[in-house]
Amino acid sequence: MPNHPILQKLFTDTVEDESEDEIDQQRDLSIKFHWGHNHDFGDFKLKGRMGDRHIDLLANFITLFPVSLEDFRDKRVFDIGCWTGGTTLLLAALANKVYAIEEVKKYAEIVSFLSRSFDISDRVSAKPLSIYDCNSEEFYDQFDIVYFPGVLYHLSDPLLALRILFNSLKVGGFILVESAGINREEPFCRFDGSLIYHSGTKERLNRGGWNWFMPSPSALYRMMKEAGFDEIQAQWHDGTNRVYGFGRKLSQVGICKAGLSVPNIR
Repeated sequence: MPNHPILQKLFTDTVEDESEDEIDQQRDLSIKFHWGHNHDFGDFKLKGRMGDRHIDLLANFITLFPVSLEDFRDKRVFDIGCWTGGTTLLLAALANKVYAIEEVKKYAEIVSFLSRSFDISDRVSAKPLSIYDCNSEEFYDQFDIVYFPGVLYHLSDPLLALRILFNSLKVGGFILVESAGINREEPFCRFDGSLIYHSGTKERLNRGGWNWFMPSPSALYRMMKEAGFDEIQAQWHDGTNRVYGFGRKLSQVGICKAGLSVPNIR
């Protein structure tokens, strides 16, 4: 067992809140600990499954949309799906405060551990929450920026999630979205479902997949519009074969509640 406390944290393969007959249906990333992004801690480096993707994502957002690094200065950022904190620490270098959520408890705990280790816990907090847990007054009108890459297509209810994030923004704030998707002109979503995975093996618990809805750019645009956003841009990025989106909250507007799984949402 490695002696460094950060490395010791890697040896925490556990199943959270699942019965034995449910384990086989859960994502491998939820069962086995996988380091998310590359980190350079000075004394040692850790390679993550996603490499330097967190850095490339931010660069793509700045290239594609009317966003600059200066827009993060002195702002409060809502980091959705923080994994092991690569994106969170990057945002913390730019913004005033970062509030990160992650539905897998052990990953939220590692982000909290890192924020304490680097003495930035006064500016960075991480909570083990699902995005659907954030539909309450404590999250309303709290953030200047919502950072939402790599999560939308993992959600069974993407429109509801977008509305929750819309409500979390202050008027004038904006959201940055990135997702796996399909390169089609029509407003289509491809349904994959939780039984499909595209790589890895069950024995090694390193399978990738468990995606729900894969939107085209125009489908993402329509979902963001339904959720309340304005100044929306959504486009396909050939370099990554992913969908990128930008939208701003110009005012608090209503939403069509017919058929919503949470009909009393703000």
